Amino acid sequence: MSFDTQTATRVLEHAMANPPRIFDPGEAFDTIQGITGRKWYLRIVYHSLLDGPIGFSALKHALDGVSSKMSSESPFALEDQRLVAREIVSDQPVPVEYSVTDRGEALAPAVAALLQWDAAFDREEAD
Repeated sequence: MSFDTQTATRVLEHAMANPPRIFDPGEAFDTIQGITGRKWYLRIVYHSLLDGPIGFSALKHALDGVSSKMSSESPFALEDQRLVAREIVSDQPVPVEYSVTDRGEALAPAVAALLQWDAAFDREEAD
């Protein structure tokens, strides 16, 4: 699956024009914070969207500065949240690949919006 910023922007615009009815957003915010509040989680989703399926070593290399512990634990946590899928591609020496799931793919508009927000904020700072 590829990460297409223009498509993500169109999906985001549609979602903003047709927001879901949420009576108590507290639980939703807790779920969102559980993903966005973790340093490596969105980065893993981003690289899975952009580069996926991506092997463990390539993912660790893409996550500059990640510890071995976090590079091992974070994908498992995202797998538990059904955002990435782990596939064993060979028994020797058990290489794995991570790919984004449909639920993770649905995060593409949010990731694109966050990156666009950051870019706009950085431009404002530079002016």
